[in-house]
This record gives sequence, structure tokens and C-alpha cells, in this order.
Amino acid sequence: MARNGFFTGLDIGTSSIKVLVAELVQGEMNVIGVSNVTSTGVRDGIIVDIEAAANSIKSAIEQAGEKAGITIDKVNVALPANLLQIEPTQGMIPVPNESKEIKDEDVASVVRSALTKSITPEREVISLVPEEFIVDGFQGIRDPRGMMGVRLEMRGLIYTGPNTILHNLRKTVERAGIQVENIIISPLAMAKSVLNEGEREFGATVIDMGAGQTTVASMRAQELQYTNIYSEGGEYVTKDISKVLKTSMQIAEALKFNFGSADTNATSLTETVPVDVIGSDEPVEITERYLSEIISARIRHILERIKQDLERGRLLDLPGGVVLIGGGSILPGIVELAQDVFKTKVKLHVPNQVGIRNPMFANVISLVEYVGKMSEVELLAQAAVTGEELLRRKPTDVGRPTMSMTVPAPTMYQEETLDTGVRPPLQAPEDFIPQPIKTKKVNPKKSKDKLGDRVRGVFGSLFD
Repeated sequence: MARNGFFTGLDIGTSSIKVLVAELVQGEMNVIGVSNVTSTGVRDGIIVDIEAAANSIKSAIEQAGEKAGITIDKVNVALPANLLQIEPTQGMIPVPNESKEIKDEDVASVVRSALTKSITPEREVISLVPEEFIVDGFQGIRDPRGMMGVRLEMRGLIYTGPNTILHNLRKTVERAGIQVENIIISPLAMAKSVLNEGEREFGATVIDMGAGQTTVASMRAQELQYTNIYSEGGEYVTKDISKVLKTSMQIAEALKFNFGSADTNATSLTETVPVDVIGSDEPVEITERYLSEIISARIRHILERIKQDLERGRLLDLPGGVVLIGGGSILPGIVELAQDVFKTKVKLHVPNQVGIRNPMFANVISLVEYVGKMSEVELLAQAAVTGEELLRRKPTDVGRPTMSMTVPAPTMYQEETLDTGVRPPLQAPEDFIPQPIKTKKVNPKKSKDKLGDRVRGVFGSLFD
């Protein structure tokens, strides 16, 4: 049952930090404040400079609070899937009270008994999601409170993450002067928010195309089956454009979003774009097709890697297909390219909240929805986890980092057969050298206007 009240979500991304304040009333979410500021101190989704990241978070919090007309003092923070592990767990307790009626404290006790599962010292329990309760042998119970029994059991999934990542996340938010209300596993929240009931039951995959990394989450039978992070995202596309065309990153980013397309078949061989090239006094004209070939090469490479892992985990043929979200997914032609790679149904998820109808906000929206729709039993379980971890956690203090930490390679969890090797980020694809384009004299203003009008039309209809 959904809760009523105000909830705040914080999404710390590589290129931007997003904060969303929403009011939930009878399961309906009304956005009252949102902010999107440039991210600093974050690389590949991981905090590498606590002080710099804290300043960006503080700025985003203040902007969202000002728009919402409230003072934000606590947030629900997204945790990326880096080195996330998912394990089954179970607990059992005798019902202690004389009436044998199961109460809130009994639910908390059986969750704590499930937390006795051996966890390595370098890992920390983030969340425990109850799948079912068993009362005196009767299975499939979602909420045992009020029932009578002498033995209460619980089966669920326990999510753990590295102590270092969790500590840095808490420390950074607290340095910004904000309290961490809940740490929410990002792929779990986005899968539950983006997918509908049928897709969550029969199976579907969500691909979040961020700036510094791409996150994949597959859900089936209402459970998170697979999650992985690939250390390539939209920034790598921009770097490829910059390197191949020998232009600045700023110009490359503008070319990508103003004239770029991931579908080469939909681009023109004749329409050109002027590009300021380093070492040349005059702009160089490149065709739409040439730019698209640079873009599609990198995106296809990312999607092919995802496809291989999904095939290995037997998750590519899920009935719900693939759903794309994230800032990188708004690039024209991305759906067509993904369909060509995955050979399955692919769709772009656009949030329906007024004012933020953009896939880049899907993640932060999912945080608020996930917290707002947590059942009372799930809240009891999370409170038990938080209490246990506070007792286990040793107080430490970490000063401002003096060097960047190395982000471990993405890992697939639960399926031991999947590849867990280190895949270093690729540079601009050396084996992809499109044929040079002959320079011809055109009217730059006329060409730019024609292309700009068409791009504005596409984005206008999508996010109107």
C-alpha cells in the first residue's frame, strides 16, 4: 500500500546530479520541485572527491528545495550497481508472546535472524526484501501480522555492497548537510518503476544509458534477476566524435545532440554540418552520415557487450523485451539501433510527470516511487537492516581524497557462469575509420537551419 507524504530522491550521476521532491497522495505522485546541476567529484558513477561532490549535491538540494518551497533535510539516495551482490536468505523464530499473535516486533525479529547470514567484513547489507513469510508451515504469506502461530519463517533476498562505496556515499551526503533517509538500490528501483506489472512478472530488461556508464537490470517473477554496469556511456560517444573529427569536447557534444543520430540509415549523405577543427582556420564540412557512423560505432559496441551477457544469462528473450532510459537514450535512432542489435522489442521510456518528460529523469523518479510504495512489512525489514548495520559498522572518518579510486570491473551476480573479467574502457575505435569526406563550399547557415529545424521537431514532439 502506497504511503502519503513528501519524499525526496537524490541521483548522483557522472555528468549531472538530480534532486526530485514529490508529494505522494493515494499512490499518485505530484512533482513539486526538481533540480539538475553539473556533477563534480564523480567518475563512472562513483564518488572520487567527497568535497567536490558534496558541493554539487548541496547546490542541487538548495535549488530543488527553493522550487518546492520547503527545506530539505533528508534524502533517499540511489546506489549504483557497482559490485552489488544478491543472495537468498531465510530466518526463523518462535512467536514469543502468550497470545501467539504475530506483531511488528516479530517481523523485525525474523528479519534480524535472516541477517545472521555470514557476510564478509568488506561488505555491508544494503537491503533485505522479504519474498514470503511462512507461519506454522503455511507458505506464500505476504504480511503475517495479525495471524496466529507458534513459528514464523521468512524467505527473501539480501543485497550487499562494498563498505568503501557505501561509506563514501553517506559521507558525501552528510558533508552536504543532509541526512540519508534510505539508500536505494538503483537497478531495483528503476526496474520496478519503469516496467509495468506484466513486464515485471514475465520478464524484461531496463538499460539506463548514462554519461559515464551504462546500467542493465533484468527483472522476472517480480524479482531482480541480473544487474551489471558497463563503464562506457554517452561521454565516450562524445570523446569518439572529438578524436575522429579533431575538435573540442564542447563542439563534439553539441554535434551529438544537435545533429547526431544512432541510426545511419536515417541520415543524409548530402546534408552537411560545419565543424571547427583544431589546426584549421576554416570549418570543415562533414555529412550527417559521417557523424552518424562515428556515433553508432560506439553505441553498437556497448549494446553488443550487453547482448552477449544477456544471452549468457538466458535473459535476452524475455517477453517484455528491452526498455531504454537515461540521457543517452534520447539520441535519435537509438531505438532502431538497439532493435537491430538485440533482435527483440525495444522501446524508449518517457516519464509522464509534467515538466520532466525526459528519460534522463527516469532514475530519480524511480527512487521516489520506490520509497513511496514500500509496504509496511518492507519498511519494518529495512528498519531492522538499518539498525543491525549501525551496530556492525565501525565509526571511521575519511578526509578529503587526494587521488581517484579505481572503479572495479562490472560483475554479474547470481549467475556464476557469467563473465566477471576486467574490461577496460575503450578509446575511440581504432578499427573504425570512415572514408574521409571531401570538403565542399556550402552555406553553413542554411545547412544548420535545415538540420536544426528537423531536430527541434523531433525533440519537441517527444517531450512536449
